[in-house]
Amino acid sequence: MITYTLTLLYYFVLIDGKHFNGGTIQWEPISPYANSSTVPITITQIYSWAYPTISCATNVPISTSGRSNANANLTCTADCSTDGGYSTKPVNILTDCTSTSSALGMMTSERSVNITLTADAHFYLSYMGSAWVGLNYPAQTGLQWSITTFIDLRLRDDGFINTPPVASVVSPQYAIVNTSTQIKIPVSDANVGDDVRCRWSKYIPGVNRRRRSVEDKHRQNKRGGCGSCSSWCAKGCSCSCSGCIGTTCNGSSCTKNKGCPSLSTTVATTTTETPGTLASTISYATRQAIDECGSICYPGSLPNGTTLSNCTLSFIGLVPNTWYAVAIQVEDFINSSSNTPMSSVPVQFLIYVMPEPFCPQSPQIIPVTDCMEVLTGIAKSFNIYAMTMCDPNDVDIDEIVVTNGISGMVIGSLTKSSSNSSLSYKTFTWTPQANQIGLQELCVVAFTE
Repeated sequence: MITYTLTLLYYFVLIDGKHFNGGTIQWEPISPYANSSTVPITITQIYSWAYPTISCATNVPISTSGRSNANANLTCTADCSTDGGYSTKPVNILTDCTSTSSALGMMTSERSVNITLTADAHFYLSYMGSAWVGLNYPAQTGLQWSITTFIDLRLRDDGFINTPPVASVVSPQYAIVNTSTQIKIPVSDANVGDDVRCRWSKYIPGVNRRRRSVEDKHRQNKRGGCGSCSSWCAKGCSCSCSGCIGTTCNGSSCTKNKGCPSLSTTVATTTTETPGTLASTISYATRQAIDECGSICYPGSLPNGTTLSNCTLSFIGLVPNTWYAVAIQVEDFINSSSNTPMSSVPVQFLIYVMPEPFCPQSPQIIPVTDCMEVLTGIAKSFNIYAMTMCDPNDVDIDEIVVTNGISGMVIGSLTKSSSNSSLSYKTFTWTPQANQIGLQELCVVAFTE
């Protein structure tokens, strides 16, 4: 059976030199009910990139010219003494292109890797870097990401290994200036009855005294010690605060009456970036710090009034042509009264605040939702349509993007309907396999010009 969950959005394209659009790191046990001294798991990385700045190929991003040295490993950042042997066989961050959209300037890559760890392993695994587009207003460049997942192979209270929730968000998302926008984080959980919740990603200080002054500054930024200086560099703000990084702030604090502006409010188009020095979190004798959000921790990374409730983000952007980054953790609990998460899955994505659009109405997807039964070994083809709600001569459908696909499904190119100029569609063809019996979910997003 296939379920379609369909979301409607506008789109706007901005070509920019920075190339990372966010992503997620997921994992699951291959045999959650097995009783063994070792546990095989699958680690899946899904990332979004600026296209064609990053090429659609295998081994993203090092397959792009000029980025051959961009490979790294997912790093254990906390509780590494119980990593189950991960440090002896780490997984790299390379993924493979799965889809592109030239119209939207975006590319998605994914790779799943199997690894065997010892039973009862539990640790934090992170991918860190610093190639975000210039974020916030005024724009700050060189901000760091830290995408962190919590792997826990200890048995649940009900006697088996937990399977974490799954979450995915198209990046970038788009919001119209001065308009309240709700962005729902689609989540699901294989363990029936688990309570799935979303929270802001955060920086959790380690236990014991820090040994490096640069890390003292890092902790101050993450814990909000800079107050309003975490969002912009006002007069009197310390130059070490996140709002002052990448600005004209020089010395101990900003001395300009109107605040210290960004060194550059635009980012030059380029095909290479030199990542900044990533802040270390491994400096504690008792327990390392847990950095889930790098330089984009809430609330300093988003406009005032942004909220997160029931896995829905409410956002109002007041300045057009501005980028923001969102870092959220999706966690599962054994029941609604529990306060102890069994796992934590990161979701990070961009929001672009666009000017008032020419067409104020969202496109419509037909069918809005649907469910169909298919048989293994028998090919099934169907169309998904998108309709512009304005004059198609002014605002037409520009792309239908798959945000959550089904393995083995072939997707045709965007085609204009011959009978209705407001309609465009894509044809989906799939031959289900025996190992795909059960519920399969396909999610798409429609974009207008």
